[in-house]
Amino acid sequence: MEGMNKGALHPEAKKWKAPKGPKPVHHKNKNVIGLGRTIANQRRMENQIEVLPDGEMRFTTDKKEANWVKLRSVTQENSLDEFLNTAQLADTDFTAEKQQQVKIIKVGNTSIVNQSGLLTQEEMIEMRKKHQLFENKLTIPRRPKWSKDQSKLQIDRQENLSFLSWRRDLATLTENNELLLTPFERNIEVWKQLWRVVERCDLVVQIVDARNPLFFRSTDLEKYVHSLSDPETQHTKKNLLLVNKADMLTRDQRVAWAEYFRARSINYVFFSAAKANELLEKEKEELERLNNMHEADNEKELVEDEDEEEAIRILKIEELEQLFLTEAPEFDDPDFPDRKLQIGLVGYPNVGKSSTINALVGSKKVSVSATPGKTKHFQTINLSPEVVLCDCPGLVFPNFAYSNGELVCNGVLPIDQLREHVPPVSLVTQRIPKYYLEAVYGIHIPIQKKEDGGDGYPTARELLNAYARARGYMTQGFGSADEPRAARYILKDYVNGKLLYVNPPPRRISDSEWDIPTVDEGRDFNKGIYTLRSLPETRQQQIITAMAHKNIPVDEFSLAEDLSKLNFSMHIGEERSKEGEAGAKTLFYGGKQAALESAGDDLDREFFKMNNVEGKLNTPFHTKAVENSKGSGGKKHNKKNKKQDKKLRVVGY
Repeated sequence: MEGMNKGALHPEAKKWKAPKGPKPVHHKNKNVIGLGRTIANQRRMENQIEVLPDGEMRFTTDKKEANWVKLRSVTQENSLDEFLNTAQLADTDFTAEKQQQVKIIKVGNTSIVNQSGLLTQEEMIEMRKKHQLFENKLTIPRRPKWSKDQSKLQIDRQENLSFLSWRRDLATLTENNELLLTPFERNIEVWKQLWRVVERCDLVVQIVDARNPLFFRSTDLEKYVHSLSDPETQHTKKNLLLVNKADMLTRDQRVAWAEYFRARSINYVFFSAAKANELLEKEKEELERLNNMHEADNEKELVEDEDEEEAIRILKIEELEQLFLTEAPEFDDPDFPDRKLQIGLVGYPNVGKSSTINALVGSKKVSVSATPGKTKHFQTINLSPEVVLCDCPGLVFPNFAYSNGELVCNGVLPIDQLREHVPPVSLVTQRIPKYYLEAVYGIHIPIQKKEDGGDGYPTARELLNAYARARGYMTQGFGSADEPRAARYILKDYVNGKLLYVNPPPRRISDSEWDIPTVDEGRDFNKGIYTLRSLPETRQQQIITAMAHKNIPVDEFSLAEDLSKLNFSMHIGEERSKEGEAGAKTLFYGGKQAALESAGDDLDREFFKMNNVEGKLNTPFHTKAVENSKGSGGKKHNKKNKKQDKKLRVVGY
């Protein structure tokens, strides 16, 4: 050990060397746009201090937002947002102190109406009387008068205070009189677009949905247009009510609405933008065939009374453009000899403004969407060398509300963001007959019988359960019917017109009084719609095929009375007895889970018929019991008893 080298026991530590390999390469930044730096620079430039030539420093704290952000529609606000927005309109500064509790008290009832059920006729009449009493106080915001000498800051300040006063007046109106308002536009930037359209245009066309024209019509807007007429220059502004989607109405329904418009001295015209666009597409493909179809249609629509026919006629594209020229006021301004005629289009979202412009222009100059409120900014389109169209963003005007379901069914509130699905579907079941719902969707809707407390019409839950189970829309876990998903499909069909319902015009009581129609009057008004020919084409073929199997002539078929006799698609008709009454047995697709029946039927079948199970015995039951007890010695559970039973079966017992 002594002779050993110390260096061998304790060698010197080797120095660390980097492993050999490829040299590190710095990758090029893929973000060639520099989005992060752009955002940082934009934030830095927002509140940049500007030094004037005289040495004065100034800066602004206004947010530089894009136009689509400023014109974003706001129809619903929570309490905090409403407080902040009103404070901003009033140009009021406020601070929040630490460890201080702040409570925001909601003043006025301007929220959406949430009705768990349907309103009775008496409740509707009482609300209608109150609405008529305060109808004149339900206004739209006016733009305050301004002059060229005012600065932009002064004009904005003046407009904000006027808009704030208008909102406070509405809140006071609803609070003091216990009224309920529909959601209305709360963004002043959107109202500024309306002010520009009304001030600029000679003819303001208010587009409404033909299925419920009065809901979408703003009478105060017409007053506002008349108030901007200039008597000194003799420049008068006119209004026109364009009743769009008029092809959904029958001839009798158009006659009823035309009589109401003429009795109220309303300047109106019937039009169908969707039908006009379809004709434009066909025109490009088969122009000659389209002309022949036009001639055939015109021959079918000829009637003896030409005046009445003219009042209810749906205008064509070229006729609507000519009508704009004739309805617009004549105005000659020597200062602007080349001034074009300007026509403004105003209305609720999803009533067809963009589709109307597409039909007039004849090409896709304006984008169309099923989502309400897609047009976000003011835009002008040259219709001809003499006419300019001005499209205003969709505006939800303040109106008195009956129920939240009515707003959804009218397409004002988006269906995909719906939380309460029962109220609007209840309106659908109240308006659309049960047999038509079954025919459209190919389902059978089991309803509660009148003796069990039903009223003969399906409830929202009964329709949603039948639709969801037939389509296979089930929830996870217990596997119940997915009602919210089914409600979205049904409500979209109602808004799009697949489930069609047209509101009747008010009933005339006296020269100046009009009353709302009842539920039964609304059903009678739509009787002519729910026929076999109004169903989708595929469903018509299924029903006609089912009629052929039952030897039912097409001419003698009644959808209301004979549908229950047919079996087609997912629909199973009720079995009827010889007397013509509905039998106790009804078949369903989807197995036991889809068999939705009333409790009364289930109890009757279980108690009286035992689910059609009949006992069949070769010998009296007491004889077999005695033999078994004797042979087995009174014992029940052993191998000897089982063998004895087998012997008895073989012998013939």
